[in-house]
Amino acid sequence: MRLLFVVRDLGLGGVERCVVLVGSWLAAHGFEVSVAMMGGSRNLWGTRSAALNIVDLSGTWHPKKPWTWPAGWGALRGLARRHDVVIAATFLMPLYITWAATRGLGKRVLGWVHGPLFEVDERARMNPIHRRACQFIYRRLGELVFVSAHARDSMSKWLATEPGQGVPPGWRVIPNFVEAQPLRPAGLPHRPARLLFVGRVAEEKQPALWLDALVALANAGHAATLTVVGDGPLLPWLEDEAARRGLVDRLIVAGRQDDVGPWLANADWLLLTSLFEGCPLVVLEAMQAGLPVVSTRAGGVYELFAGRDVDFVTAEPTGAALAALIVAQAPHHAELAAWLRQRSEAYSPDALGARWLQLLEHPQ
Repeated sequence: MRLLFVVRDLGLGGVERCVVLVGSWLAAHGFEVSVAMMGGSRNLWGTRSAALNIVDLSGTWHPKKPWTWPAGWGALRGLARRHDVVIAATFLMPLYITWAATRGLGKRVLGWVHGPLFEVDERARMNPIHRRACQFIYRRLGELVFVSAHARDSMSKWLATEPGQGVPPGWRVIPNFVEAQPLRPAGLPHRPARLLFVGRVAEEKQPALWLDALVALANAGHAATLTVVGDGPLLPWLEDEAARRGLVDRLIVAGRQDDVGPWLANADWLLLTSLFEGCPLVVLEAMQAGLPVVSTRAGGVYELFAGRDVDFVTAEPTGAALAALIVAQAPHHAELAAWLRQRSEAYSPDALGARWLQLLEHPQ
């Protein structure tokens, strides 16, 4: 079977990582997998994408240059003709061009939904034209793949699905998976405790909560440090605010790292403080490493904990609540780490790859 993913490019974002991981797994199981890059020529995944056929169409079509649209449409349409299944890997541009280029071809077209779009739109206030265009297409695609039940339910709310109508038969949930992570060394938390954030330092991650948590822990007699692995537009603000609060010696900025395994292995807790999430990859990595997680109720994150979300998710999005949960977890640190490691088996590449095989080989 020939499978085509349509992306903006292959940068280091979560969507791009999922495309490479899922595509490579399917390629290893007999699929011919291509990735069409429409918005840029970056491929930052190197040998990890070696099994994929990467097709750079960004020099043919540019979304802000209307005179290139016919050529881009024709190039992707020609590529789609040679594949059995075409997947719009995310919303906005990849969704638009996939929809337009496959009209009338009789191809099987899927939309891959990575986040809770109702919350994303509510927070970011999507351009009304983009909102209507995305909603128009998603309502007409027969098959959508969601990374969490929360993302699916959010889509239903965003599209204003009639109450009681139920989930459309072509909507399926397949969570994300990540590469295997080495097990974190056993032992009690360090003193001071080592907190870790991995991701983009941006407004939707609520970085002020990280500093609030450090202060709340210190006030409760539990000193801690925070290591930030990543970069983003609010990194200068974070460093300035840490200095203003007298927390410079408690904040370690490691920058963007290709391999987060050593950072997970050296930490005591992972912080997740997002306003919204679909199926956060970094939590899956922490689970595989046996690293306890403390999270706000960030969309679909609670689904990862199989009914034990009270052990890992705060009731309120505050630094004090994060600190209180860390203090509560501390006596049970080893048990929680072992449980997360065991739970991560449900999110292994083979377990979830089998669900992709079922989806692709047995359409509803």
